[in-house]
Amino acid sequence: MTTTLLFSDLVNSTELLQRAGDERAQRIFQTHHKLLKEAVAANGGHEVKWLGDGLMVAFPSAADAVRCAIAMQQAARRPTAGERLAIRVGLNVGEALRDETDYFGTPVVVAKRLCDRAQPGQILCSSVVSHLLAGRQAFTFRDLGSIDLKGLSAPTATCEVRYDAGDPGALLTRMPFAGRSAEVARLHQALAATRAGTGSLVMLAGEPGIGKTRTLEEFAAHARDESTTVLWGRCFEGDWAPPYGPFAEAIADYSRTADADQLRADLSYGAAPLARLVPALRQVLPDIPEPAALQADEERFRLLDAVVQFLIALAARSPVLLVLDDLHWADKGTIAMLRHVARFAPQQRILVLGAYRDVDLDRQHPLADALSALHRETTFDRIPLKGLASTEIGALLAIVADQQVPAELVNAISSETDGNPFFIREVLLHLVEEGKIFREGERWNTTLSIADMGIPESVRQVIGRRLSRLSANTNRLLAVAAACNGGFRFSIVAPVAGLDEAPALDAVDEALQAQVLRPGSEADTYDFTHALIRHTLYTELSPSRQVRLHRQIAEMMERVYAQRAAEHAGEIAYQYARSAVLPGAERGVVHALAAADRAEAAYAHDEFVIHLRTALELLPPDDAQRGRVLSRLGIALAWALNPDAALTTIREAGEHLAATEGQKAAADYLARAAVLLMAAGFSRAASSVAQHGLTYVGTRRDDTWVRLQVFDIIRRETREPDYTGIVIDSPERREVAAAAAPLRAAFTTWEHDFLWITGFVGGHSRREVLDRFSQFPDDPTEATNSAGEFRRCVPLWEAWATRSEREGRITDAALYNAYLSRCLNALGEFDAAQAAYARGRALTARLTLPAVPMINLAAAQEEMQRARGERGEHGIRHVQRLMEQPAVENAWALVLIRAVAAHRYAERDRADDALQLLALQLAPIERAPGWAPNYTMVVCDAADVLWRLQRTDHIDVIERSLREKVIATDFRYPMRDGRHALAQLCALQHRYDEASEWFAAARRVLDEQGTRPLRAIVDYDEAQMYRRRTAPGDDERAERLLAAAREQFQTLGMTGWVRRAESRERDSCPTASPTTTSHEHAR
Repeated sequence: MTTTLLFSDLVNSTELLQRAGDERAQRIFQTHHKLLKEAVAANGGHEVKWLGDGLMVAFPSAADAVRCAIAMQQAARRPTAGERLAIRVGLNVGEALRDETDYFGTPVVVAKRLCDRAQPGQILCSSVVSHLLAGRQAFTFRDLGSIDLKGLSAPTATCEVRYDAGDPGALLTRMPFAGRSAEVARLHQALAATRAGTGSLVMLAGEPGIGKTRTLEEFAAHARDESTTVLWGRCFEGDWAPPYGPFAEAIADYSRTADADQLRADLSYGAAPLARLVPALRQVLPDIPEPAALQADEERFRLLDAVVQFLIALAARSPVLLVLDDLHWADKGTIAMLRHVARFAPQQRILVLGAYRDVDLDRQHPLADALSALHRETTFDRIPLKGLASTEIGALLAIVADQQVPAELVNAISSETDGNPFFIREVLLHLVEEGKIFREGERWNTTLSIADMGIPESVRQVIGRRLSRLSANTNRLLAVAAACNGGFRFSIVAPVAGLDEAPALDAVDEALQAQVLRPGSEADTYDFTHALIRHTLYTELSPSRQVRLHRQIAEMMERVYAQRAAEHAGEIAYQYARSAVLPGAERGVVHALAAADRAEAAYAHDEFVIHLRTALELLPPDDAQRGRVLSRLGIALAWALNPDAALTTIREAGEHLAATEGQKAAADYLARAAVLLMAAGFSRAASSVAQHGLTYVGTRRDDTWVRLQVFDIIRRETREPDYTGIVIDSPERREVAAAAAPLRAAFTTWEHDFLWITGFVGGHSRREVLDRFSQFPDDPTEATNSAGEFRRCVPLWEAWATRSEREGRITDAALYNAYLSRCLNALGEFDAAQAAYARGRALTARLTLPAVPMINLAAAQEEMQRARGERGEHGIRHVQRLMEQPAVENAWALVLIRAVAAHRYAERDRADDALQLLALQLAPIERAPGWAPNYTMVVCDAADVLWRLQRTDHIDVIERSLREKVIATDFRYPMRDGRHALAQLCALQHRYDEASEWFAAARRVLDEQGTRPLRAIVDYDEAQMYRRRTAPGDDERAERLLAAAREQFQTLGMTGWVRRAESRERDSCPTASPTTTSHEHAR
């Protein structure tokens, strides 16, 4: 690849080091390096390396390289820490060899030797550079003939780049940074806290041109000097902007200079989803696999998590500063990612620093809503930027002029600009360009009074005056560029402006010289130095000119991009959308749909919606594609968390499909939409869609009918006034179950789990569950919850958890770790159970998860505490919160939550609270079938509450349900056993012999299962029964069982139970007989 190489060298750096001393010279070198880097960045160069007193830089464009060399020389004229420096520069272009971090070969040697031969203030280049730029009015060269260069066998044809060393406008290319001491101090405080381990989110807010970006740049440079990893991204104006743009840009820029092995380790499991968002990652790591296909909500969570985990990995080595500029142009996806990253910043060495225009936010802007939430979600500081004070303006002008500026001029500029730095810069450039202030030797001068200078009254006015001094060709090109809504390509704008290449290049050069444009991030691309300039140009066009200009740009983009049009689909679709009033707008549909596909692949649901809506706007009303685009839009709106719009659009799409493709297509679509709405958390919308879908399903009894009927049954059940919060058997449910049984392969894993949780599939006895387990041996859900096959399920849950985390399915990974913990705990493997629980909790901290993993983790914690004999107020507070805010989507868990809460209250001797909840459980216990999810847990816990309180309230109902629905079907559950529960109930009713038989039966089953903690508790409870009965021989029986229980407790580490057993051994007094009023603990 042809590359232009630039070398710079600081003249007499050794003498400076000796004269200034090491410390002062080092500060001078750092300041000089910073000025050179700014020139490189402003002209699209890539810094290859710092040579101690100069730079090596690579450019894709020879013109940009020459412009950068001139900017370096002009910047060097500015005093640096009181010293006037001089540099020399050499340039060459050629096919240089390249590795990951450096360039090699003869072209590099020539550029370096030309730099060595240059005089102070001189720029030498090979004749190849001058030939490439021949005819460009912006560049002037002087032929020096062929000169001998050290180490080269043949002379090199050489030219000198001529430039105006005293160009006063050059000193305004990069305005000095002045003022902002209080604001910068707050940023330094935030960085210091970050370095100490407590990150945060900080936002700079202010009007356009107030200096937000400049403040970010200055602070980022300071952070780099303190060994902070700086990642930088900015938002772009317009709907065509890439999904999650600033994050993608920041990660892409970091990856280009990162060590490949370290980058791979930092990305970890997130490499695959991030490579979809950041294709540049595959340039460094070409073997990144494609991510596993997930549901849209899981894919978005996975992407958010991948970004956070990547930043956390970087922060483990050094503090991270993530800069996000121009957030007033951010889309919803970018704001969602910002909020997600910000949540984790306070626990990491991550400082998120954003900037936005506060005057551009209305209540509908996604950032406006986020700002109110961020105060609750993270450590957040908002720093408003106001205009510079007069003293700060005076200091700024003194730095620019390298002399004191009259107070009258300072006050005049302050008054007219309100201290807006961009306005100040534009005013100064205007005065320089009009010759009202000028350079005489080393000083600025004027022959006019302040009143005669004619300082413009508004920033748009000064921009307009500056543009009016540019040539007609330049203004033609800029007007076209203004319709590109951001950066633009020369190859597109020039022909639309009606300019041939030579005059178009001259126009670009003039705009660059006037500091209206700057080079873009890619070769032959440019951008306005400030959005206000673009807006000024665009608003000068009439609406009729605007729409025609947009259409011309769209058509030119199609020609220029050709086979690569899909990569720029969003840009092209935007141009067609802005010219939709003109005939032929439907040609933009293909581009809008291509942009939608790219947004969908990047998990950018909000952008997906935008592009689909654009496609609909461009489609003729009777177009055949309309139904399918509508149906995609309905689904996209659900994933974009807009359920009301989703519901309306999905219903409209269903009606359109029914009319154009038939009722079968409509029913299939509405069934799929209902599932996706439920998965997105919108149960009401899902049920409404299902109800509508049933009108199209007819007599079908396939998987589509099952999906629609399930949601409709749930809708009707949950609206019943006596809804119990648990599955109730019904003929309709049995019909659905019969239809679903042979169709298992037609359902996704999520759908099958949902059908099981809601009681539409599942064995009606332990034998049926085990038969199903033999058919599907890789699915441990029912075997864990209904069959007590904990030992067999442990390796399955381990594999599921590991695979899910590797694939980025964080929700599933948390849930499977919860189940793994529960199985291990039931088996008495407490350390492993605690580790799985901790892993699950760590995963829940990474995302805002649905209730299923959270409730299962809460169950795991409760069962660990139950097994160890621990009691705590924290558990009570947690279940109280769950009961107080039962979401509609989580109604299935309410009975389970009440069961845990009643048990907790009984442990704490809060009998009234426990019995109040127990009374609420009677209807579910009586009405629900034994195969309902969690039924075994609910009825066993009800029995245990009575046992702990030594009560017999509602005991007949509980015992009958236990016998008929749990013991008869042999259902089993972690840390519960029906035989044990029945033994407790028999003992409470003084049927001691029967209780002894059930205790014995429980021991046999628990020994068979290997569930050692509950097995030990059975011995303890039977001992308690004998202690209470006090029949002949009971003391010996109790002592023997209590000793056996204590030994098991000690072996397993059931510390709370050990204390209880030891207490009972010391206490030889029998407890009171059970009554309906005694609150004394049975344990």
